[in-house]
Amino acid sequence: MEWEKELKLLEDFPPPTYEEWRKAVEDTLKGADFDKVMHTRTYEGITLQPIYRREDLSKLPFLDSLPGKAPYVRGNNPKKFLSEGWLIAQSHRESDLKALNAQILRELQLGLTAVNIQLKHDDDLRGVSIKSIDDLRAICAAIDLRAAPLFMQLDMDDYFILLLVEQYICERKYAWEELQLGVGFDPISEFARKGYLSFSWDEVWGKIVEGVEIAIKNISGLRCISIDGSVYSAAGASSTQELGIILATAIYYLQNLLDKGWTIEQLSPLFQVKLSLGPNFFMEIAKVRAMRLLWSEMIKAFGGKEKEQKIWIHGKTATFNQSLYDVYVNLLRNATEAFSGVIGGVDSLEVGRFNELTSEEDEFSRRLARNQQIILKEESHFDKVVDPAGGSYYIENLTQELANQAWKYMQELEAEGGILNALQEGKIHTDIEKVANARKEAMRKRKDVYVGINLYANPDENPPTQIQIPRESNPIKMEVLEAGALPQLRVVEEIENLRTRVIKSDKNTNIFLMNMGTINDYRVRADFATGFFQAGGFTVISPQGFMTVEDAVKSAKESNVAAYCICSTDEKYNELVPAICSALPDSFLILAGYPKDKVESFKENGIKMFIYMGADVVATLDELAKKLGVENEA
Repeated sequence: MEWEKELKLLEDFPPPTYEEWRKAVEDTLKGADFDKVMHTRTYEGITLQPIYRREDLSKLPFLDSLPGKAPYVRGNNPKKFLSEGWLIAQSHRESDLKALNAQILRELQLGLTAVNIQLKHDDDLRGVSIKSIDDLRAICAAIDLRAAPLFMQLDMDDYFILLLVEQYICERKYAWEELQLGVGFDPISEFARKGYLSFSWDEVWGKIVEGVEIAIKNISGLRCISIDGSVYSAAGASSTQELGIILATAIYYLQNLLDKGWTIEQLSPLFQVKLSLGPNFFMEIAKVRAMRLLWSEMIKAFGGKEKEQKIWIHGKTATFNQSLYDVYVNLLRNATEAFSGVIGGVDSLEVGRFNELTSEEDEFSRRLARNQQIILKEESHFDKVVDPAGGSYYIENLTQELANQAWKYMQELEAEGGILNALQEGKIHTDIEKVANARKEAMRKRKDVYVGINLYANPDENPPTQIQIPRESNPIKMEVLEAGALPQLRVVEEIENLRTRVIKSDKNTNIFLMNMGTINDYRVRADFATGFFQAGGFTVISPQGFMTVEDAVKSAKESNVAAYCICSTDEKYNELVPAICSALPDSFLILAGYPKDKVESFKENGIKMFIYMGADVVATLDELAKKLGVENEA
């Protein structure tokens, strides 16, 4: 361009080669292993490169695909997206039907564009109970389902609701082609979530066939098979596992339904997918895009043409990384998760309440959850851009790599005999547990930071109370999963439980920091120690630095604490540790740091514990709590 010629930008700033860049980095690393330091291994089995370049795009098969064209990585319908954006949904579970209807109508005026009813299930009794057509009429009164589509995730016990929806649509005389209804079931994810089914598998399959027949013959625009990947994500699954399981589940349904005589053209519009949106921002963007790519390839393998290769994706912010403490941080977590879903291109989105774990429904938290989406749409204008991640060297490559790994995992499940066999034999449980344990370990060692929990804990916060949801004690169980239900986990539960135990204890859990030397000597380790102990609910006393051991010991003895932590430099520890240990022979002494060549001698001097970067926070503080007399929960 003309201005480039005038400024001679390309001449003044020639781009460095990859080799030049790598050499500069290696010089900075001063002998450290480049591959070890600069590459990151994810829970998905993907090795992230330190830098992505234009040439990395050359091997991507979908790079030239356009929005609205197969494989739909860039969205199903760009024109509709730009005119309407994604559907803004919010979970509705008010038990009083008239109050529920009033709530829905009010919130539709306040920005919602979809009606998402959470049904009451026997493993989670918080939700809406629909027993008759009158109940459905009461809920949907004055609601135009053409403008605000209806979403419900049905368990097989709720199958009859599908029949009620059919009747209601006929009563309202809606034109079928005007509707986009996500009222569907996924008995496989229900089986995984609950660990049982109330019907035999033959009965379940009979209901699936009946539902499909209703949708094909009577309700155009009904997605009656709603594959729920969030069940697996809530147990700790990686994005690779979540996508692979969704594919294997879809293959099971499609193969069996095709055997009934239906065609892929008839079946493909009946599916929708529910994805959990987790904390790894770029991975979640790639997950949504990879889901479309994978679905397109799968339908193509079944003989589906381009128009059949679309999939509706509903996103929901994750529960796995939510916290009981410092609940307002959940607002930030939900915001980034919703943002990733929008950038990835979800068709509909639900943002959870920030205090969902600690409080019943309230207007304030619902409003905040709703407005997080509205801000993304109305103020940030993300409904005006199709596939904003398109062209990113990193995200385009991550999309392909994630799709590759998920496809491999699907094939692995198929080799085990398919999704049902993999569930019944416990393979899925074992695979997910490995990833969940890795996530927990990363949290414990603070490789994965959870603000307000394992780092920057609020020392003045009282223990919160988690909502206890009553559950049906003796449900009917016709099919039982030998490995049991997949756990619904939160990665920070361990450290939260420890913190609560310490705070509620009547034992002395005060820690005195023996800050030795100048502020430059002790500050870094004092700050580290303060955050370390506060994550476990311990009270920290951190005075100004002491210039002599005598002054430090005197102040420590006067402080009425249970343990002491020495904070200074490795060099000063050589003199300080023996002197302090000698002056406090019967005390519980902790050292901030881990000087490897001195650890054994310091232990002999009297150091009982070391805290340092990479230490297991939960194990270390649990041991400390026990040493101080804090009892485990009964």
